[in-house]
Amino acid sequence: MSDTTSPRRALVLDPAGTATARAIAARLRAAGHAVETAARVPAEPAGPYDVVVHEPGLLDDEVSGRPAEQLVTALDLLGPRLRPREHGGCRVVVVASRDGLGWPSRPDLAAESGALISTARSLALRLGRTGTTVNVIAALPPEGSPLRDSGRPENTHLYEPEALTPHPVTAQDIAETAAFLVDARSGYVTGQVLYVCGGASLLSSLSV
Repeated sequence: MSDTTSPRRALVLDPAGTATARAIAARLRAAGHAVETAARVPAEPAGPYDVVVHEPGLLDDEVSGRPAEQLVTALDLLGPRLRPREHGGCRVVVVASRDGLGWPSRPDLAAESGALISTARSLALRLGRTGTTVNVIAALPPEGSPLRDSGRPENTHLYEPEALTPHPVTAQDIAETAAFLVDARSGYVTGQVLYVCGGASLLSSLSV
């Protein structure tokens, strides 16, 4: 069982300084987590961490480096600092993009997102027996992202994928999904990709 006498410790890795990462950190604090934010894994990480969030900036086109490699490196460095299985385990949440399904005007972000998703699934396989879960949130660019309202990609008939819901996706929507995935009641969920896109993932890149 985890130690219930102290708040669960969370590390939000936010190399791009995004509004989404700030919303996730605020949501975790509201849930009672002791949240630490950093651009990369600290030289001397505190831990043990109950939650690790990796938000590399794909939703704002602010990617620095290779997000998939950054995720592997981060979890390698944090390995001894992740809450062990006998004390409740650790929840890892990775923020990717719906572009991993394909989008003509952002092949670079689509490639990074696809690599990040497959890496997270592989890490879920690697870490499952240690009590660490790894899941992905794949979202549309939220309100405020420079990728929104980018118009029709050049030389195609396609438009930016639109949510089927009445309102666009927000950073808070993504934060609420992260809170679900890190909850102790979600401990049997791992290796999954949860699309926070208002249903846009139901449409293929050829029909949106």
